[in-house]
Amino acid sequence: MNRKERVKAVYDYINQHGINEKNFSDLYSKLQEEFSLEMEFESDLSKNNYLKNLRQTINKQAAVYMATKAKRPVKGAPDLFKEFVTAFRHDTNWAK
Repeated sequence: MNRKERVKAVYDYINQHGINEKNFSDLYSKLQEEFSLEMEFESDLSKNNYLKNLRQTINKQAAVYMATKAKRPVKGAPDLFKEFVTAFRHDTNWAK
């Protein structure tokens, strides 16, 4: 599977699993896996915008969601989950 096919498969995975907040762990694992694979492809952030976007999604949207979920299990978390999914989907959108 080439890089574009791999990212397209991730995009499809996000669309299938990003509907329900209970899938956050699976989506986060997929995000980390994709980050690792992309690091092997090109680890220089100045040359790899996709990798930079994935890192931002991990460090911002996912981290904020997890921190909020730990503090307030209900209030605010669903909107942050949607932001996480939107950011992850946007990261992979170029391959569709």
